[in-house]
Amino acid sequence: MNGKRIGAFFIDFIITAMIMNIPFWILVMYPTISGHQPADIIVKTLLSMLIAFLYLIFRDLPKKGSIGKRILKLKIIDGDTKENASVGQRFVRNIPLLLNWIEIIVFIATGKRIGDRIAKTDVVERL
Repeated sequence: MNGKRIGAFFIDFIITAMIMNIPFWILVMYPTISGHQPADIIVKTLLSMLIAFLYLIFRDLPKKGSIGKRILKLKIIDGDTKENASVGQRFVRNIPLLLNWIEIIVFIATGKRIGDRIAKTDVVERL
């Protein structure tokens, strides 16, 4: 099961990287390569990062979860009721992803993300 979760994470990570890099290339790299140094390069770089972070946080809001979870047939459930997690739970569980490596290390060490602990959710296989 953790193998599927890790696979879903990597699918979503690739999507997040693309979401960040496409605006970054359009707003920062292309003008730079073309010889036009963007005056507001820091703002455009931060905007690219913000777009990626928003995907990272909001990716599980659809009922079926993120693209990675859909592909690997996983779903997010309430840890207590075992029913589908609420929109609020799916949102709250992704906020700790901003802690980046801490969240990953905790998952590797314990098999459960900080976000799942806070939101009281579990990720299980969809039948």
